[in-house]
Amino acid sequence: MCGFLVDVYCLGVKDAVGPLAMGSDSIATFRRDFFAAFDAAPLAVPLDLAQHLVHGAVAYARDLGFKPSSGLAATAPYLGMPSTPTPIRFGREGSPFYISGPYDNPRAVVQTLEATAGAGNYHYIAHL
Repeated sequence: MCGFLVDVYCLGVKDAVGPLAMGSDSIATFRRDFFAAFDAAPLAVPLDLAQHLVHGAVAYARDLGFKPSSGLAATAPYLGMPSTPTPIRFGREGSPFYISGPYDNPRAVVQTLEATAGAGNYHYIAHL
């Protein structure tokens, strides 16, 4: 089992978990725990959509100057690569949109966006 925390607006893959060996009875528990921070239930998606989502977000974030989570190297081979270019458009309304998380360095993220996207070409919300 592998899990990916993906920021499609800006940072790409923020975390990757796995691969974890587990029996089928443990998958429901893993899924519940992995998505516990979200109000909505997780949705099942086809493998090709997951591939486009993860790898497309990584490419988008790299273009902005952000590296994916170090855990991606161990998990990406289990996900596989999409066979076609991604049809997904990343960012929010055509530009990067950063929402700071509890383990982010908002100042460093905004400085990177300033350097790569340019002044006025991105938006952000930083939690205090």
